[in-house]
Amino acid sequence: MCKFAGLIGALVVLGLAGCAQTPEQAIEQGDRFNFTSAHTPYSAAICIGRNAKARGGGVSAEERLLGESDMEVVVRDSPGTRGDTLAVAQIRRGNPLSAVTVSVNRSVRDRRGFARQLMSGC
Repeated sequence: MCKFAGLIGALVVLGLAGCAQTPEQAIEQGDRFNFTSAHTPYSAAICIGRNAKARGGGVSAEERLLGESDMEVVVRDSPGTRGDTLAVAQIRRGNPLSAVTVSVNRSVRDRRGFARQLMSGC
């Protein structure tokens, strides 16, 4: 009976491990740009994601919650090309402005321009 309970406990732990949040996306060493936004972290993340998708070429953006109120946007190249992570934007709630840090992968030629494009209107 004890061995059976241990087996069930191990299965529960393994099952819960599958639900764990994925670690922060790795970015090849590139450049980091700091911005401020008058929007809430949620609204800024939606705006950044919209700007990324508007670039076309199959670029995707995934917005996700960080902690209780901060947000993160992961921008990826289309899987048909390389599927690399192009940028990660982290938006932290401030008072009254939100702080935004955009890390842009070194594979992006105009990193500053790319970061500004992601933040346009956000």
